[in-house]
Amino acid sequence: MAPDPAGDAAGNAAGRLAELAGVAAALVRNVGDHVQALVEDVADDSREVARQAEALYEIARERVGGARETLRAAPRLARIVPEALALVARYRLEGALDAARSELSGEPRPARDGLHARSARRVRRLCEELRGGVLKLGQFASTRMDLLPEPWVTELARLQDRVPPLPPSVVAGRLAGELGPDWGQRFASFEPEPLAAASLAQVHGATLADGTPVAVKVLVPGIEDVVEADLTALRVLLPTLGDLLPRVDLATLAAELDRSVRGELDLSAEAQAAGELARAFAGDPDVVVPRVHLEASTRGVLVLERIAGERLLPFFAGCASRGEAGARDRDRVFEILIRSFCEQVLVHGVFQADAHPGNFLVVPGPDGPRLALLDFGCIERYDAALRRQYAELGSAILARDEARMAALFAEMGFRSRDDDPAALQAYAELLLEAFRDEGDALDGLENIARGHRARIERILELTSANPIVRIPGHFVLLGRVFATLGGLLLHYRPRIRLSAVLRPNLAAALRTS
Repeated sequence: MAPDPAGDAAGNAAGRLAELAGVAAALVRNVGDHVQALVEDVADDSREVARQAEALYEIARERVGGARETLRAAPRLARIVPEALALVARYRLEGALDAARSELSGEPRPARDGLHARSARRVRRLCEELRGGVLKLGQFASTRMDLLPEPWVTELARLQDRVPPLPPSVVAGRLAGELGPDWGQRFASFEPEPLAAASLAQVHGATLADGTPVAVKVLVPGIEDVVEADLTALRVLLPTLGDLLPRVDLATLAAELDRSVRGELDLSAEAQAAGELARAFAGDPDVVVPRVHLEASTRGVLVLERIAGERLLPFFAGCASRGEAGARDRDRVFEILIRSFCEQVLVHGVFQADAHPGNFLVVPGPDGPRLALLDFGCIERYDAALRRQYAELGSAILARDEARMAALFAEMGFRSRDDDPAALQAYAELLLEAFRDEGDALDGLENIARGHRARIERILELTSANPIVRIPGHFVLLGRVFATLGGLLLHYRPRIRLSAVLRPNLAAALRTS
C-alpha cells in the first residue's frame, strides 16, 4: 500500500498537538500548584500573625498595666501589620506568576524593578506618615545596599531628609515634664524653630542662664510608647518578612535594631557616650566632640555645647567649586572622617554607629578644616578581644591573606547556609577587591562596582549558591557604618589611601588589646 504523506503529516501534527497538550496540562497543574501554595502560605501567615499579635497584645497590656496605653498602640499595629502582609502577598503572587511565565516561555524570570519601586514608595510613605520607630527602621534599611534591591535603597534614602518639626507647644510640654514647669528659667533664650528634627527627637538652639550657647536635644513626647508598638509589630512580622529576604539573618538584624532603637530613647546614656568619645579624642586637634552639660540634662533632654560649623554635604559641595584648594580640604576632611572611625572601632572600643552625614560638622582650625562629631544616640561598644579580632581581620585584608580572612569570619560567628568555608572564602575575596590596587580609595572601591568583572561575577555566583545566612550581632551596626562611609567615598572620590589610614590603627589595636 502506497504511503499517504497527508495522513503521516496529520498523524505527526496530531502527535505534536498531543505532546503540546500534555506539556500545557503539566504547566497548568504547575501554575495551579504555585497559586494553591501561595494561597495556603498567605492564609497560614495571616493566622500566625493574628495569633502572635493577640499574644503580644496581652503581653503589652500586662507590661503597661492598663488598657488605655495598649489601645494607644493599637492604631499603629493596625496600620503596620496589614501593610506588611500585603507587601509579602504581592511579592509571593509576583513570584508565582514569574515562575509560571518562565516555564511557559522558557525565558529566565524577569527583573522586578517595577514591583520594587512601587513597594518601596508605599513603604516610604508609610514611614513618613507614622514616623517614630518605623521611620527609624526605614532610615536604617536605606543604608543597607548589600541587603536591598537598588529601587528600595533609592526610595528609602529619601527618609534621610529633614523630618517635619513638632509644634513648639508640644516640645515645651516634654521639657516641662523633664525639667519641671519652670524649665524656661534654666535658659536665657530658647529657639522655638529646631536646628534639626529626626524620628525620635529634635534639637533646638538655646543659651544657658550664664550666656553659654548650647544645643538642646528633646525626645518626641510619647515616643517611648510609639517605639514599643513599632518594635512589637516588627517581632510579629519577622517570620513573614523572611520570605522577602530569605538569605538575610533577619533575627540578628532585628535583635540589634531593637537594642539600638531602645538605646536612643535614653539620652542619659547618650550623654555618657559623648563623654567617652570626648575623652578618647581629647588630644586630637582635628576631631571635636561637644561638651555635655550634665546639670541641665535628663533621660529625655540632653544639653550639649553648641558648635558653629558647616554641614558635611554642603561643605563638600563648596569644595567642588574651589578647585585644587577645595579638593585638598575635601580630602583632609575625608581622611579625618575615616581615621576617626578606625580609631573609635579599633582603639577606643566605642563608636558612633550612625554615620549619616547630618551627624557631622566641619569647623575651621589653624591647620585646615576639622571634623565635629554630633549625635551619640546610636553607639556600639567592642571589648578588647573583639577589637583584636577585627584588627586581625584588617591585617589579613592588607596582607591579602584570603584563607586567614575566611577563618576569622568563621571564628567571629559568620555562617553560610551549607556551613561551607568556600562561601566565607568568596566573601573574603570580594572584600579584598576594595584593597586590590594601591591607588586612591576610589580606585579600590570602583573595582567592586566596575572592575574585575569576571572575577566578581564568579564570586557572586558562589555566594548566591551558598549565601551567608548568619551574621554576628556585633557586625550589624558596623556594617551600617561601612555602607554609609563607602557610599560617601564612591560619590565624592577623595584622594586618600585606605590602607595608609588603616595600618596605624591596626597596629595600635594589636598592641593594646
